[in-house]
Amino acid sequence: MAALLPAGLALIMFTVGLRLAPADFVRLFERPRPVVVGLANQMLVLPALAVALVVVWRIEPAFALGLILLAVCPGGITSNLLTVLAGGDLALALTVTAISTVASVATLPLVVAVASEALLGQGRDIPFPFAQTLGAMVLTTGLPVAAALGLRAWRSSLAERIEPALRRVAVAVFAAIVVFTFASNAALFGEHGATVGPVVLSLNLAATAIAWASSRLAGLDRAQAVAVTLECGLQNAALAIYVAVGPLGDVRIAVPAILYAVAMNATALGVILARRGFARA
Repeated sequence: MAALLPAGLALIMFTVGLRLAPADFVRLFERPRPVVVGLANQMLVLPALAVALVVVWRIEPAFALGLILLAVCPGGITSNLLTVLAGGDLALALTVTAISTVASVATLPLVVAVASEALLGQGRDIPFPFAQTLGAMVLTTGLPVAAALGLRAWRSSLAERIEPALRRVAVAVFAAIVVFTFASNAALFGEHGATVGPVVLSLNLAATAIAWASSRLAGLDRAQAVAVTLECGLQNAALAIYVAVGPLGDVRIAVPAILYAVAMNATALGVILARRGFARA
């Protein structure tokens, strides 16, 4: 399953790309407020929430560091599919994901090094896996979206005809990824769910609520607010796990990201159901 994950993500991104047009991105740069709100929530609010929860909850230092590491990671790729399912602004979601990923090259090593010194009493030089992260973004996001945009420009009727069927396949692939994540980490849920689970869930729920409220207060429409909410609530847990187990060399630091990977998708499902219920009302 793990070996098929990049192909599954690429299929998801090709599918969501069929709903895009270059004009969607032009509109964002002409009116950048939604992007600014999204990045502020993703890169400022979420890390601040993680630090606040670490101070209040006083969990084990390794878990605290893992929570902060997770919070400074960029948005997750699957947030873009869930944005489509929730009727959100897909171009906004993709833009925030891309910019936060590039920015994390500088912010992630710096924040984690400072947090490591404060929590573990030892500064660490955290090498950001730039080539690996960039390569993954290109293969699973950039190329599939570009191919979808090209197909839509070349044969728009074909793109519209195959999109519904591909979307059903993409949803099935996403569901399989979630089930695999939970099944492969069931032991960790049993061991740390009661101690780390509540703080992880608190981070996700608070980030989701603040992102929605701040988006609406900033004058964003509902589709844009949905995109910002899902971008802020869905993190690149895979990157956090890689940094924890690889450069940091401590599997305990990866525990918050592993637990969050399931919690964030459950919360996102709630957002989708609420959004669809509102649309039918």
